[in-house]
Amino acid sequence: MKYHFLNLHDVVIIVSILESAFLGAFFWLIPGKQRLARHILAFLFLLMAGALTSTLFIWNSYLQTLAIANCNIAPLVLATCLLLQGPALYLYLNALSRDTNLWQWPKALHLVPALTSAMVILAFNITVKDWLPRDWPTVPASTLLAVKYVWVLFKCVPATYIIACLHAEYRLRQDMKQIYSNISQRELMVADIVLGGFFVHWLWSCAGYLLSGYLSDQANEFVGASSDYIAAILLNTLFVFGLVNTRQLLKTLPADKDAKPETELPMEKVAAIEQCIHVQKLYLENNINLERFAERAGLKPRDVSTIINSHYHSNFFEFINGFRIEEAKRLLMNADSGESILDIAYRSGFNSQSAFHRFFKRMVGITPSQYRNRKRHVIDDESMPHRA
Repeated sequence: MKYHFLNLHDVVIIVSILESAFLGAFFWLIPGKQRLARHILAFLFLLMAGALTSTLFIWNSYLQTLAIANCNIAPLVLATCLLLQGPALYLYLNALSRDTNLWQWPKALHLVPALTSAMVILAFNITVKDWLPRDWPTVPASTLLAVKYVWVLFKCVPATYIIACLHAEYRLRQDMKQIYSNISQRELMVADIVLGGFFVHWLWSCAGYLLSGYLSDQANEFVGASSDYIAAILLNTLFVFGLVNTRQLLKTLPADKDAKPETELPMEKVAAIEQCIHVQKLYLENNINLERFAERAGLKPRDVSTIINSHYHSNFFEFINGFRIEEAKRLLMNADSGESILDIAYRSGFNSQSAFHRFFKRMVGITPSQYRNRKRHVIDDESMPHRA
């Protein structure tokens, strides 16, 4: 029997593997403040590369004749990579705006489906030949049951992450409104493209599996192949987007390398920013953003961003919230004040208590309540009479 090593579908998969590997390296190496988020995104693309590579080994007619078809490596890699994509996307969206600790034990629950499928594949030694539906009539009943169980997991479980990811995306948008995160619009576009692409991919794959019993062999083959093409479209979109916007993505560095040295900055523009901070106290306005700040200062948003990066060695997000935290600390030190933490958060310019707590703890190291109690103890100790 004659086997063709590559067909058009295989070529698309190989190109997609190379692109996903490139994107993984790109987002891993690119510098910026969203380091954890970008590393998780890089890991997500490496998972795609692993899933596509194993798909090629499983479905290519030539590779099916090799010794690898008699081992369980390809099914193990495929199921594991597919089942880790949902958790990776969810954690990526969370890490964009929130401090995320990957080593907390609840995060391990996301690994359960992938670990379960891996244990089943290893326990029943599910090979490439066992994996292919056309060979299921010859597969032992117990092994076939295990194969179908793993198929249900990797076809349906990723789709369940749609709700979790939508919630994470909603919180991301809310956080941006509350604390004006330093996430750039281009990074948000990356998140939107990834989110939309995976949603379509997961829903298509899940729907195809659920309807497979009602479709012909040709229709099922089309659904399976089109799923790979959806992944290819996602990767090509991000590939082109990354190439076109590399310069803008790199501008999320703590200090803009393209900015003029501090000695070359026009001091009248620096003075305008100082006026907005120390006289107008624009940081106390909870709806302030870069555009509004620049308008009040009589400057262009780009000039404000450049000066804050170069002169203050910060970004607009941290610059504004840094002054807000200092104002909150001043209010918290007032031991006679009956204001609640929420009142102080609003007076300091924050839109929500959760955003205030999160940023205060990040900058000060303790919660606002702990800071207030500590200062009160100091004041009480100083007010107590001391023996000679």
